[in-house]
Amino acid sequence: MPLGAVVLVLHSHLPYVLHHGRFPHGSDWLCEAVAECYLPLLRLFRELVRRGILPRCTVEFSPVLCEQLVQPAFRILFQQYCREHMEAARDDEYHFRRYGYGEHWIRLAQWWQSWYTERLEEFVEEYRGELLPAFSRLQQVEVVELAASAATHAYLPLLPSERSVAFQLRLGVENYRRHFGQAPYSLWLPECGYYPAGDTTAVPLYGSTAVRSYGVEEWLARLGIRHVVVEQQLLERAQHLGPSGVGDVRPITQPYWCISHSHTSRGCLVLARHQATAAAVWDARTGYPGDGDYLDFHKRHYTSWLRYWRVTDNRVDMQYKLLYVPEWARSKVIRHAEHFAEKLLHTLAAEQDRFGRFPVVCLPFDTELFGHWWFEGPLFLRHLFERLAEAPVEVWRLSDCGQRLAPFASVRLPSGSWGRNGGHEPWADPQVWWMWHRLAQAEAQLEELYRRFPSPTPIQQRLLRQALRELLLMQGSDWSFLAVTGGAREYAQQRFAFHAEDFQRLCELIELVAGRETLTAEEEAFLTALEQRDSLFPELDFHWWQEPV
Repeated sequence: MPLGAVVLVLHSHLPYVLHHGRFPHGSDWLCEAVAECYLPLLRLFRELVRRGILPRCTVEFSPVLCEQLVQPAFRILFQQYCREHMEAARDDEYHFRRYGYGEHWIRLAQWWQSWYTERLEEFVEEYRGELLPAFSRLQQVEVVELAASAATHAYLPLLPSERSVAFQLRLGVENYRRHFGQAPYSLWLPECGYYPAGDTTAVPLYGSTAVRSYGVEEWLARLGIRHVVVEQQLLERAQHLGPSGVGDVRPITQPYWCISHSHTSRGCLVLARHQATAAAVWDARTGYPGDGDYLDFHKRHYTSWLRYWRVTDNRVDMQYKLLYVPEWARSKVIRHAEHFAEKLLHTLAAEQDRFGRFPVVCLPFDTELFGHWWFEGPLFLRHLFERLAEAPVEVWRLSDCGQRLAPFASVRLPSGSWGRNGGHEPWADPQVWWMWHRLAQAEAQLEELYRRFPSPTPIQQRLLRQALRELLLMQGSDWSFLAVTGGAREYAQQRFAFHAEDFQRLCELIELVAGRETLTAEEEAFLTALEQRDSLFPELDFHWWQEPV
């Protein structure tokens, strides 16, 4: 008899970076994620299936990421990216030989040449440059579940209006239908951001008009979404709404029915992240990725930008890092996968003994952890699935939980996220309030345009669609996150400001062209350039702003 189930949820997201820079900030982010994360993930899924092991899990690709992966420009860029890194590794090998660096250095340079060659061959020969159809086929044979998300990964609790929340979710679901040919049943809330009906989180930013009339789960129910993941602290602070007799007991390892009011039927099933278990994987200081034998993320060769060093000790200065030994890393990752499998079994057994119910451990992670931040991460996942296949435990997708377990109780969750202490930081940090205020101004401008032009001309419709795209790009949670955390502060601030400027110009043009049938040559050039640069969401209907759900 199984001790319980494990639900692995992989959240894949990058902001829209195509045509907006390359290195160090821009399209190289996308190419890195594909080479280091998405291709290795596809490879391990396919290998396990061929061996009769079903790596059941839920994988989400944010709509804005999907839009980039299907663009012809990306396919060209990725091939160029791989070839450039192969050439850089060859140059390193030549440099190491010429200046007597030693055989270890030379072998690592050759290893990088082979690694990028394999990624390029996979991309071109196995998948013909089309990754989403490959993941879709895994969903069709019920190996993975593909989840939806909000259109540009907006942080929903702080958006200026519920209209924006519903618009983001509606477009995200419609985009999922276009890419995967079916309706989604599960959805990834960006940053696990949630709020209930009556929430006042956004009031300090916008005033009393920001009080929410509907909870996030009500918008999701209208769109047919049944399952989401939330942060553990939200469940711990939840208000119990039924059934009677449960009291204040809230096992983290049980699903719950999330509603804002006891008198409503509109809700969805939620699973909470099991923080203590997940920390062993994602925490770079105390978790597996910080082991000394793994490839160091930060130290890079000064010309090629390739990584030749291992973590060594995550407390030491860069100058003391030692050379990477791939064989040591492969050996270590097997031991860590075995240790984590044992940790899961122990947790499930303890939960079953304590509560007398079939437990489910939910483990959501950024997909980019596995391969990008932790280079050996995909190999860890492969060995973990192998160990779990032999253990008295079931491996589920998020939707499996809804089909096989009844909710433990109905709860009203507080607002929050998987940010700092389960709250709204860093997105609510005062240093990025200017971004939220500018978003509120943009929404007000749109509302006025829709009021003044209830039946827009074809030219105005075209301008409106592009204005909505620029607004959606402004709403991405990445800009406030990066601006606060400092990872790419200037790039984030510039990107937000540039999209805001383009949005403003489009709104001015909508007014200017009233009564005209054509654009001037200058206006057409401006609009065409924007449509080519920010060419996402072709399914976008300008009516959705007024009638989002």
